[in-house]
Amino acid sequence: MNVTVAGNANGTDRCAPVSNIIIDGNTLIDCDSSIETLRVEQLLHIHRVLLSHAHFEHCGGLPFLLACHAEYNGPGITLYSQQETIDSLKTHLFNDELCPDYTAINTPAGEALLRFIPVEVGDALPLPDGMATALPAQHKVPAVSWLIEGPWRALAYTCDSTCCPAFWHWAANVPSLSDIICEITYSNEQNEKAHAEGRMTPVMLLPMLDVVPPNVQVWISGLAQEHRNKTLGELRHNAPPAVNVCELRQDTVIDL
Repeated sequence: MNVTVAGNANGTDRCAPVSNIIIDGNTLIDCDSSIETLRVEQLLHIHRVLLSHAHFEHCGGLPFLLACHAEYNGPGITLYSQQETIDSLKTHLFNDELCPDYTAINTPAGEALLRFIPVEVGDALPLPDGMATALPAQHKVPAVSWLIEGPWRALAYTCDSTCCPAFWHWAANVPSLSDIICEITYSNEQNEKAHAEGRMTPVMLLPMLDVVPPNVQVWISGLAQEHRNKTLGELRHNAPPAVNVCELRQDTVIDL
């Protein structure tokens, strides 16, 4: 199973992409507007989206993706997320005002272009070469994180959750865990703002690294340019010796 990263979810002042994680070319974890940089044939190959939550930087690419499938007779998209997130998308995005209601438009095969399947924490769904499981998250709106288990290894993705011990303990107990993608939105000096918005800072992350098994790669995404070197240096200096911490970049490829 091949995991790649495309796009930049946090704007031009952020150096690490996070909100388009592509699994084997056919499955997305989250979908931000930079999905538009992919070729048409790549977009048409995507037919499954695992959505963490309804904030626009994580779902803003869905209208473009669906429009591509509509124009080129693609197979459409099956979207998995919590019912609260699905309800938000139906009410505020795919409502025939901001965007077409793609649940009411069919593919040539007669299926809806957009198909919603609700999930809760602990629900697992099969992927062609593995399994995806919804994990706990703690954010300002309802959210889930995701665990992706491949034939040999496993990847856990925090979305932009604040410190959520349930996520870290769940992931740490996956025997094949090899990688964690963790979004850090703010510096330690912005800790109060991070708490209010349900986001992560380095000082929140460090205690969680104590539960990470040895030799797991912790990928840090979402870093602001002005805090990048300081944040990475602090994490590497204070992380347990057996935990590898590095920055997630657009060309990152993770084999599971």
